[in-house]
Amino acid sequence: MQPSPADEVRKMYDETADSYAQMMDAEIGLPVYADVLGRLQRRIASIDGPVIDTACGSGHMLAMYRESYDLRRPLAGVDLSSRMVTIAGEKLGSNAQVVLGDMRDLDSFENESCAAIMNFFALHHLDAEGAKEAFGEWYRVLAPGGQLVVATWEGSGRIDYGDETEIVALMYSSAELASWAKSAGFDGTRCRVAPVADFPMDAVYLEAGKLAP
Repeated sequence: MQPSPADEVRKMYDETADSYAQMMDAEIGLPVYADVLGRLQRRIASIDGPVIDTACGSGHMLAMYRESYDLRRPLAGVDLSSRMVTIAGEKLGSNAQVVLGDMRDLDSFENESCAAIMNFFALHHLDAEGAKEAFGEWYRVLAPGGQLVVATWEGSGRIDYGDETEIVALMYSSAELASWAKSAGFDGTRCRVAPVADFPMDAVYLEAGKLAP
């Protein structure tokens, strides 16, 4: 089974970006995000370089990271949707560089130049080979000791969106995520599955590091 092509995914997010941003105004307050981002800040405290959100959406994760944990850290956001990039750019202003792009291609960032990579609930739009490619690219741009945080929908097979959209997206197991992280070179992988209130799927949160020499 293959996920929907990128142009269809882009179109969906362009059309739903404004309502998505409104949803995130409430969802960003969930304790799980504070837990994950707070732990990330502690792990990269001694590492130079930006935090990059490789599917930044409306910019809420980067804004929360800056406002709650690190006012001085450079930030960058990448997203497939031009409307999401506009919304995130307006939200973050001069505090972050937000550009249109693909999570698998961070060619504007040099090798080992970044302190952390985030990717929240976007990996399901890639097939397994695309996901492996993304993990390899994330490893490339992270500095030694840099940290990766990924959240996606846990399970196997196609995500059931009901009547909301015809987009095909895929669930992945925590074991698959951990395997891809390890194959890319990451170490110290932590995978945690967590239920999502009033939602038919569980989320899986992966945290991993790039070993320092």
